[in-house]
Order: sequence, then structure tokens, then C-alpha cells
Amino acid sequence: MGKLLNILTLAAVIYFIYWMIKRHFRNRKLAAEGIEIKQEGIRPITLLSIVMLVMYGAYMVYFLAVQGD
Repeated sequence: MGKLLNILTLAAVIYFIYWMIKRHFRNRKLAAEGIEIKQEGIRPITLLSIVMLVMYGAYMVYFLAVQGD
């Protein structure tokens, strides 16, 4: 299960970086056209940290449940 968690973490980080780069170029394109994008709501890095906390928290609960047997 630990190996799977490492793979999922790596996939999440790679997708996050891809999404941030895509978002950056989209915002630059819109800004060049004169459309300003206002950043509202939850920040992307906050969203990633919440997802990572939930993943590792779920792994910890799973690990403790298996050890309890």
C-alpha cells in the first residue's frame, strides 16, 4: 500500500504542475486579448495540500486499522 501511495502522490503532483502551467498560459492568452481574470476562491496550492492531507490521513487510518488486527 505504501508503494501505491507514493505513485498516487507523484501522479497528483505531476498533474498539479501540468494544470498550473496550462492555467498560466491560458491566463496570459486572455490577458493579451484584454480579458482580465480575477483570482477568486480557493487557491490551487491550498487545494493540493487538502488533497494530500486527505490521502495521507486515509493511509494512516488504513495502516492503523490493519495493525489493530
